[in-house]
Amino acid sequence: MISIDYHQRLANISGQITRLFLLIISLFILFSFNRFLFFSLFSDSSEGTNEFFKILNGFLLGIKYDSATIIYGLSIPILLFYLGIVIPVKKYLPMCSIISKIWTTLILFLFLFIFCIDVFFYEFYQDHLNIIFFEIFEDDTQAVINTILKNYPVFEIVTGLVILGSVVYYLLGKVFYHQNENSIKPLKHIGILGGSFIVFAIMARSSFGLFPIGMMDAAYTDDVFLNKLAPNPVFTFEKAIEARIEQKNAIPFWRRNKYKDDIQSAFSKTAEYFLGSDEKNLDSTITTNSYFFQKSKSNEHLKSNPPHVIIVMMEGFGSWILDYESGEFQISCGISDWINKSIYFDHFIQAAGGSIYNLTSTILSIPAIPQTIPLSQQKYSIISFESALAESYRRNGFETTFVYGGKLSWQRLSDFVPHQGFDHVYGEGDFDAKTPQTDWGVYDEYLFQFVFNILINSETPQFIVLFTTTNHPPFDLPPSFDSPPLEMSDSLKTIIRGNEAIALKRFAAYQYTSCYLNQFLNDIYTNEKLMNTVTAVTADHNFQGIRNYSSKNILHRFRIPFFILAPESIISQPKVIPTIGSHVDISPTLINLTLSDAKYLSFGRDLLNSNLEIIAVNQNGVLFLPDHVLWYDYQLKQIRHLLSWKTQDRWELEPPTKKVNSSELIQRLTMYYSVTSFYLEDEWNKKSLSLTIKKEKN
Repeated sequence: MISIDYHQRLANISGQITRLFLLIISLFILFSFNRFLFFSLFSDSSEGTNEFFKILNGFLLGIKYDSATIIYGLSIPILLFYLGIVIPVKKYLPMCSIISKIWTTLILFLFLFIFCIDVFFYEFYQDHLNIIFFEIFEDDTQAVINTILKNYPVFEIVTGLVILGSVVYYLLGKVFYHQNENSIKPLKHIGILGGSFIVFAIMARSSFGLFPIGMMDAAYTDDVFLNKLAPNPVFTFEKAIEARIEQKNAIPFWRRNKYKDDIQSAFSKTAEYFLGSDEKNLDSTITTNSYFFQKSKSNEHLKSNPPHVIIVMMEGFGSWILDYESGEFQISCGISDWINKSIYFDHFIQAAGGSIYNLTSTILSIPAIPQTIPLSQQKYSIISFESALAESYRRNGFETTFVYGGKLSWQRLSDFVPHQGFDHVYGEGDFDAKTPQTDWGVYDEYLFQFVFNILINSETPQFIVLFTTTNHPPFDLPPSFDSPPLEMSDSLKTIIRGNEAIALKRFAAYQYTSCYLNQFLNDIYTNEKLMNTVTAVTADHNFQGIRNYSSKNILHRFRIPFFILAPESIISQPKVIPTIGSHVDISPTLINLTLSDAKYLSFGRDLLNSNLEIIAVNQNGVLFLPDHVLWYDYQLKQIRHLLSWKTQDRWELEPPTKKVNSSELIQRLTMYYSVTSFYLEDEWNKKSLSLTIKKEKN
């Protein structure tokens, strides 16, 4: 027979569970409000926001994600109260009430904090909190903190959270400290406990299928934005944590993707597909990597007159904004004139979303692999790669230099870059201590002057890579900068996301960098000593979080400048080349343009070779082809987009008008990433062994 005291205990527990249900309902309302706010802020980026039932479906599907998130968030108090059924300690339930009140308050704080951060994150990256979030902490941490404090109302948010949390803490205290449950009958409270357990289990899974709800379930439409409507930011952040852990401990991409036992075949097929039959390599029988060895043509003029070669990588320098250049909106500050004198690749795309990935793809001529952390953060940071661009120039008698306006501790550049063929590596600490700077590094005008001084004082051919920093949040500019007219047109305003004043601030930083790039180029090509200079200008990535992109203009989402200036002896006349390329193609293009009889290893293609078909790859799983664009999500294992070019100029896309073998395209894309992954591992196995032997000798 069950005692009256135990009946009372069960009554108290069922009462607490009942109050938890009231809290769960409140949290559902909070999550739904956040989803509505998200939709209100960012729905302009969607092509399907006029389709009522798709939107409704997104909100209804969101209830499933919210259910799982809320139950896991409240799992501690739920578990504690259910344990009270079998723990007959008098003070146990009062203790549970206190723990539950504190835990629930902290969880609410966490939910609200993630909601706030997600808004800022989505505004910049066009996605909920994902694995990119963790790369923030691999940046210059102090600069990141200062940027956040300057750009976002952190104090107001924290104050609001404290006030809201205090109120909730008080209310929760009222909820959890009421213990009088004498009105509940034995059978009734047993039914409540049993029924609630079943409900909690169903809510935790949010699925009656074999697997609980996951990110794959969010893809209920072909509209990218609407597919982001259902998953709440807390859920996506939890998945990002899982992905980060897996990423840190992941086996190499090529081992995960069917090529473990047939990597040589993958190399052969990939080389033929990406490099073409006329670019067959020097010797494909020695090693797998040799499939990607190439050689530039013999050129007597280059042998006797080697030029200086400079790669300028501009921070956040998107291409599409140049289309809005006018007398009232002088965004390029003269750069458009230099483009008109150059070889201009107007369909050039970023190899990845992050700066460090694109820098790596440029100096190593390898694609950025999906679901991997930067090479500079991996074991590979201490080895020299065969494909290092600077090494090709050093072998040919060039002095090689890398100059970054920020701290060399950023992404561990000080460890990584010196191994990649550079004789000299300079960062913020190598400038005069009085040099004006932002949180991210010295102002670009001083960076350009620093590099110009290297050039003007050199007696040997120079190969220089320089990376700017000023066009980066918080977009602070020196007070001395006199901005040319910068008035946005109505047509530009229609595609801008968010606050126009913020957009204008970003455009001003773009303009500032352009002005001093213009001066840098003018200083070079008006100086008799430096006229024999080849300058390649590109960007690390496009603008982040400033424009709405639809599925039909995927190209614009990733498009960045790439143009090459050179003396007439190297480039006879300016031209626009519409082939699609990425950072991985810069190395072979420059080598073939500036070096004679140079053997090199590259996973990219010479963009000046008109015999090659259009192929370009982005780390997001995007494959650009002459007729189609495939966007494959390797995390979800599904196609995001498969589109065809609408016109021959390849600016806009549309649904395919004929059947496309998507499986074959995914296979080709996967092979490309796989052979790159194998190359990295093979280089590590060879080079780390030699490093070990060297250390043992010493």
